[in-house]
Amino acid sequence: MPTELGYYTLSVKDLDRAAAFYGPLFGWEFTREHETYLHVTNSTLPMGLNAGGPSSQPNLYYKVDDLDAAIARVHELGGTTDEPYESKSGRGCACTDDQGTVISIWQPAPGL
Repeated sequence: MPTELGYYTLSVKDLDRAAAFYGPLFGWEFTREHETYLHVTNSTLPMGLNAGGPSSQPNLYYKVDDLDAAIARVHELGGTTDEPYESKSGRGCACTDDQGTVISIWQPAPGL
């Protein structure tokens, strides 16, 4: 099966203000994962708000079954990766392809 979009975040300046805007606008409900992240709890596609500063583009996370294998494949294809991180929703890392485009890959936690 091909890899598909599995998660995305919107980078915002202020989480509380963003929740007050996007919650009523889209009907989203949130849980605070940590001080810089709110997870949307009532959407089909997993998503959230990240306090990484405002951005005109969402952060796209492509769902993979095995993060370590995907990281190795990125390197084989001439790309680079940041250090993997772990969160309640799983493991992931940012990747840069061989032309400079940045995406993220994400291995969901069991049960997601």
